[in-house]
Amino acid sequence: MTPFQFCRLRPCAVLSVLALSVACTPPSQQDLESAQALSELGESFNDVRLEQQQLQDQVDALKFVLARQDSVIRTLANLAGVQVPR
Repeated sequence: MTPFQFCRLRPCAVLSVLALSVACTPPSQQDLESAQALSELGESFNDVRLEQQQLQDQVDALKFVLARQDSVIRTLANLAGVQVPR
């Protein structure tokens, strides 16, 4: 290896060692707090999604009940000869 090639590889080696040393450092308290906050945020989003699904199920059930009541009312009105507006 010539001195010129060695000089070209030196910055790369220094940067590699620096990157490895930074990557191997233990997480700081701020990193841990951020990770905890992101985890809690994910759990909160999941809770909101589950609650939204429950509400949607209730809305669907109410639509079914409403449609059934509407058809019962229309049937009774038809039997009684009463006009029901649509």
